[in-house]
Amino acid sequence: MAQIARGAADTKHSDLIAACREYYIPQFLPGFKVIYVDDGDGDRISDSQRPDLAAAGITITLGDSMPDVFLWNPITNALWVVEAATSDGEVDLHKVEQMQALAKRCRKSSIGFTTVYQTWKAAASRQSRFKNLPVGTHLWIMEDPGKHFFAMAPRAT
Repeated sequence: MAQIARGAADTKHSDLIAACREYYIPQFLPGFKVIYVDDGDGDRISDSQRPDLAAAGITITLGDSMPDVFLWNPITNALWVVEAATSDGEVDLHKVEQMQALAKRCRKSSIGFTTVYQTWKAAASRQSRFKNLPVGTHLWIMEDPGKHFFAMAPRAT
């Protein structure tokens, strides 16, 4: 019954997260381990995710922003946040600031950010409206999986 219900529901967000985990992370974030995924209903942090968060030294509080996918590199002690933008959810300046505060509080070496879209059309549509990808963050598009883009500020003249 659950499988039938899932088939009838819109699964774009879940599918994008699954593609991100299968293709994007291994290709562009080697050494990073998925420690948290927010992809469903129910408790924000599942019992199965608690040990991974604890091993990474991460404590998420009520005031923290919740990423779609949260990664940790045990060798470098760095964090990475992935936001799957379907109906909402780009990495924006608010997300960057909140997650940087969490990384600092948890004594991590650094934190990176990626917004992922299903298609170029979806990315263009949302960014023509919002223009909210912060400088210093990354972009990945599922239909063009071999590329990883970095948002840079223009050079000073």
